[in-house]
Parts: sequence; structure tokens; C-alpha cells
Amino acid sequence: MTSGILLIDKNTGASSGKIVYQARKKLGIKKIGHAGTLDPLATGLLPLLINKATRVSDFLMDEVKIYETLAFFGQKTDSQDITGEILERSSKTFELDDLKKAIDENFVGEILQTPPMYSALKHKGKKLYELAREGKSVERKKRKIKIYDFEIIDFNFPYARLRISCSKGTYIRTLVNDLGEILQTFATVKELRRIKVGDFDVKDAIKMEDFEKMQADQIIKNLIPIDKALCQYEKIVLDKSYYKQATNGMTMKVDYGKNVDNYLRVYVGDLFIGLGEYKDENKTLKIKKVFYER
Repeated sequence: MTSGILLIDKNTGASSGKIVYQARKKLGIKKIGHAGTLDPLATGLLPLLINKATRVSDFLMDEVKIYETLAFFGQKTDSQDITGEILERSSKTFELDDLKKAIDENFVGEILQTPPMYSALKHKGKKLYELAREGKSVERKKRKIKIYDFEIIDFNFPYARLRISCSKGTYIRTLVNDLGEILQTFATVKELRRIKVGDFDVKDAIKMEDFEKMQADQIIKNLIPIDKALCQYEKIVLDKSYYKQATNGMTMKVDYGKNVDNYLRVYVGDLFIGLGEYKDENKTLKIKKVFYER
């Protein structure tokens, strides 16, 4: 069975779901997902998770993501990007120092953000963007997100190119919209590109036009091993005598030699088995997720 991670550099206009569908069709595999939806407007890194790699989805979703966006000031849309209907306009101007101050004082560290109506979140079983297209709006609870870095790459009013490093659950469109409000004007996203997901970088991704031409054997050659998505966890290498216990997901007596209570990447020799939870108190390693394919 083929498993692994395929990095795609998504084009604007394509949906994340369509790319997953194409991969399923090319490989003849149903069990394919991705690590975080990109809007049709957005471009950039879309990690496809194939077969057992779907089990790392939660871990990748928790990783820090980096985006670059082109913000356009003076216009508000219902979708918070240029694909939406224009709701209001403003002729107010501001300087680079005003933009820096607004970012530094309001958009770094832990902040609360209200998810947009144009999102895949659900309300009573229905996606918010479906309700938005029907002209409906529902109350959404603010959610805590974290902005690790918010950099101004270029500023030429009414445009600002921004690079944002953030936690999962962050809506860049909403950040830009809220930035406009802080500056007492309006703002919308003109361009959006995802640069990184954890250690994965868009520069290593396959261009969409190349992916669309690829055959199954070519895709398989480009798959990244599952353990590359889990490099944030320390590695433990077990003796080959642990093979049966490890592959069967058993609890093992192991002295890791470090005071660690956390997940570990578990290997038997050179074989990556999965993630194990290590308890230093009683020196046990419990396999939580097995990725190894016999």
C-alpha cells in the first residue's frame, strides 16, 4: 500500500477538494486528504496526505503556517477578499508608520478572531459559506489564535504586502479586514499565498501544471515519508527484538535516557513504526499511532 505526503503548489482558482479528487483518480486511492484548506483565490503549499499519512493530519494542522498576502485598503467586501461583493469604500489614507503601529499594537501574540462567514466552519450541520451565499449571517464565537510574526514586506498605498506566521485556525482574510478597521478604513485581500506548513516549504512543492500531467508512478516517486511531518518530536531507535511489540501497538518497557513525557518518533532499526507516548516515571513507551506498512 502506498502512503506518503505530496506537496502541491496550488494555483489560484483551483479548490483544495478538486486537487484531492484528482489525486484519488490518478492513484486509484480513496484515502487521500490535505493538511488545511486553501481558498480558491489562494495559491501555495497544499500538502496531500495519502493513505496512512492521513493520520498525521492533526499534527500538521497544529503546525505553524506562514502566508504572504497583498492587502488592498479602502474597500470592504462580504468575503473579505476581492472575489466578494463590495460593501463599502473609504478614501482615508495613512502612512507606513501608522500601519506598523496598528500591527505591533494589535496583531502580535495571542489575539481573538471572529471567523468569517465565508469559511468551511459549520453551523447546525451547514457550512458557513453556504449560509453566506444564501445571504444569511449567524453569530460566530471569537477564537483564540496566535500570531508569531507579522512583517511588512512592501508598502505603497493603497497596497501592502505582508508576511504572517500564525497558528492553526487563523483566517488571513479576517486579519486584513480587522487591520483595515484598526486603521479606520477598510481592507480586503487581493492575493494570498501559503509559504510554509511546519517544516514543509512551497519551494519544494510540485507546480499544479506539472501535477496535472503526472502519472501514478511519478507521483509515488515524489512522495515524502510520513515521519518527515513529525520532526518536531524526538526520535527513539529500538532494537529489532521490539519489532513485534512495536508494530502491534503494545506498551513496552524502554529507558529513553532522558526526562521526557511526550510523543516520540519510534523506529525499529531503520524502520519508522509510528508515534509512541513515553512516560519517564515508569519508563514505558506506548505506541499510539502505527504508520509502518508491512
